[in-house]
Amino acid sequence: METDKFRDAAFIPVASQPLSGELGERLRALLAVTNNTPDLIYVFDLEYRFTYANAALLTMWGKTWEQAIGRNLLEIGYEPWHAEMHEREIDQVVATRESIRGEVSFPHAVLGKRIYDYIFVPVVNAQGVVEAVAGTTRDITDIRRAEEALQRSREQLEAQVKERTQALHRSNEDLQQFAHVASHDMKEPVRKVLVFANLVKEECQQQLSGKGMRYLDKVLDSARRIYALVDGILSFSSFQAIAPPSGRVDLNDIIRDIESDLEMLIRRKQATIRYEGLPVIDGFPLLISQLFSNLVSNALKFTRETPSPVIRISAQPAPAHEVEAAGLDEGRAYTKIVLQDNGIGFDQQYAERIFQTFSRLHTQGRFEGTGLGLALCRKIVERHGGAIRASGKENEGATFTIILPLQQQPQGADRQVSSLDKMEE
Repeated sequence: METDKFRDAAFIPVASQPLSGELGERLRALLAVTNNTPDLIYVFDLEYRFTYANAALLTMWGKTWEQAIGRNLLEIGYEPWHAEMHEREIDQVVATRESIRGEVSFPHAVLGKRIYDYIFVPVVNAQGVVEAVAGTTRDITDIRRAEEALQRSREQLEAQVKERTQALHRSNEDLQQFAHVASHDMKEPVRKVLVFANLVKEECQQQLSGKGMRYLDKVLDSARRIYALVDGILSFSSFQAIAPPSGRVDLNDIIRDIESDLEMLIRRKQATIRYEGLPVIDGFPLLISQLFSNLVSNALKFTRETPSPVIRISAQPAPAHEVEAAGLDEGRAYTKIVLQDNGIGFDQQYAERIFQTFSRLHTQGRFEGTGLGLALCRKIVERHGGAIRASGKENEGATFTIILPLQQQPQGADRQVSSLDKMEE
């Protein structure tokens, strides 16, 4: 009985409460809270009439307690569609004895149109019967406006990123085309310089003084470096547009072909290449061959006088933690290939620098090269969906670890013919 008395008394203004004692104290505390919260708090009876409305709700309506209590939604001033929606929700709460939540716009008497988040809950008596529906509503206008502003900013940023990405893509394509055309056009003049300089050396050797021969050798050395540099730029620029087609590549065959191609250099260096049980992967054979040819040539170039060069190539399934650390797709199967040599090595602080375009750790006089080989290796590996890293120690050797997917993702073949044509030019 005391509970019923407290509930009934809670629906009238605090100023008119005649109650005293613990019940009165609890009632005044409750009404002090509800009438000082910015949220809207209210109670409907089963005829959709308001039996309680806190101060914030009365302010929103622009009505007094006497003007609002005992009236239904339409009488308060709700539009028909709005009143019908809430009446259906009240019926649902009564029927299911479960709360319901929604969001709706409503004109505030002072602030104008606002957006509200509301929830209706059943009020159940001691017999388990729903005898009323209580509700609380929060003004979320500022939150929604902030979200809309954030969404607009995000869309504007995405549009700017898309526009600038397209511009960068066009710029890269233009630059690649220029590099390809320029390097292609430069190869022929440089080749002729080499050809005729060699002819002068062979046919006019008797007419040249010792100083003249030294000058001619310098011309030939410089022309060879220019030719190698132009050839590297041509390969690098041609490679940029290639989307590797799916094809089975036996890495054992690739290494055997490289051994054959570099036979004279291997023999002169008295080098040994040890490998076995390498996997068969999907990839572009020409690029995979270029990758390992560059790595093996690199190992043969940076050798010490003693001991004799030894290049070891091994493979195993790539551990999950290394795939994750490389930022690769963890849902794919990878192989981990390790190429290790016993050459001059390098300081570990340069492990990333050596993959940069035109980056060199040694002078041209000590070791020839263009600084493009390892940069191209990284591009090839990344184009195949893999990763490559290097580790080394001075005068002890270098180790290159390549992680490549066993299978390539399906890709269109619309660009493959033109790409192959470019590589063959």
